[in-house]
Amino acid sequence: MKAPIFAFLALASIAASAQAPAPPPKSTPIHAQGCVQPGVEASCLVVKDVKSGVLYNLLVKEPRPAVGTGIEFNGVPFDGMTTCMEGTPVSVTTWARKDSIKCTPAEPVKP
Repeated sequence: MKAPIFAFLALASIAASAQAPAPPPKSTPIHAQGCVQPGVEASCLVVKDVKSGVLYNLLVKEPRPAVGTGIEFNGVPFDGMTTCMEGTPVSVTTWARKDSIKCTPAEPVKP
């Protein structure tokens, strides 16, 4: 009588562990630098990284960097929808002006 109960409990334990949700993946930090440009959509800011050429859609709280400013920023990938239709969305955690990056007059970035 103990063997069937033990077998049932073992199977129940295996089934329960198989259904446990996997932990969410850790966000890979993003570090980039470039010129802040206006996005195609109103109030969107984008930066094309000077090293990789990747275009980032900056989701940044106040104070926001000014268009035409060279910046260096840190952030994490944004997991969700945005109204900006270009670039990889990044939740910016920190940013700093970088005067060594010379920016041209602000024009929308072409992807």
